[in-house]
Amino acid sequence: MDNKYISISCLPIPTFIQGGYAIFDPGENHPNRNDLQYFVLMFIVKGKLFISEDDVNYTVTPNEMFILLPMHHHYSWKPIDSQTEYYWIHFYANGKWIQDSKPVKTGSKVAIPTLHYFTPNVTLYLKKQHAFNNQESLFSIINKIFKSSAQQNDVGFWQAQHLFIDLLQMVQTTTNTESPAETLAGRIQLYLRDHFDEKITNETLADTFHVHPNSIISSMKKTFGITPNSFLRRYRSEEAIKRLLTTNEPVSTIALEVGYTNVYYFSNAFKKDYGLAPAEYRKKYANNQVTTK
Repeated sequence: MDNKYISISCLPIPTFIQGGYAIFDPGENHPNRNDLQYFVLMFIVKGKLFISEDDVNYTVTPNEMFILLPMHHHYSWKPIDSQTEYYWIHFYANGKWIQDSKPVKTGSKVAIPTLHYFTPNVTLYLKKQHAFNNQESLFSIINKIFKSSAQQNDVGFWQAQHLFIDLLQMVQTTTNTESPAETLAGRIQLYLRDHFDEKITNETLADTFHVHPNSIISSMKKTFGITPNSFLRRYRSEEAIKRLLTTNEPVSTIALEVGYTNVYYFSNAFKKDYGLAPAEYRKKYANNQVTTK
């Protein structure tokens, strides 16, 4: 397994371009390319991928991710010998990046003023080839990215970008030290954002992260100062606002899309956060091009 690291500046943030699911039969070869301007992030589901980049040969097996660099030559060094399937994602990084044998902190490509506030130079560290064991969570997020992107509207675009950033957070290599509570809270927050449209309880989270429900609550309150339920309610309201202001969907449809089976409960939760019922909020803030329902 390759031990190289790809360090990418997150100012500006990496952008999801497109993705899909590839299936290769025995005897076939991966496309021969040298002018692709995107990173290619791959998650192998089945079989083996025999891929070469700049004449360095790699064998990528199930439950491994692999990253191809933009504008570098990649091709099959050996034909596929069994049916091989994998998710692939093209993403673009306008910031500085480097591939090296170790993580390298990269400076921002954007000039950051420091007179009035401090913005950290955030670097994303990804292993070029890396085993993963959270298949269900990763594949769920990837499929949600594809589903959102296929909507071909503003809400779908932004949701796909948001989910893609969460995916990068899930597969990144961490170099800083966090307390166990902070680590758990970060994972819970990601899960809530990525599954906000599903039924989630503290017991659901406890089962997902294999800890006691009390640990779920205490880690979130200690790290973010808010309970999981409150975070979920506020996040659902934020997602509802995107739909209220940019679509003509009925409030009842939006309620279902953001995780409520009862529009009455949705309206009450929304009003708790914003002081207005959803329909009133839309009427007050939507532009004239949106017809209220």
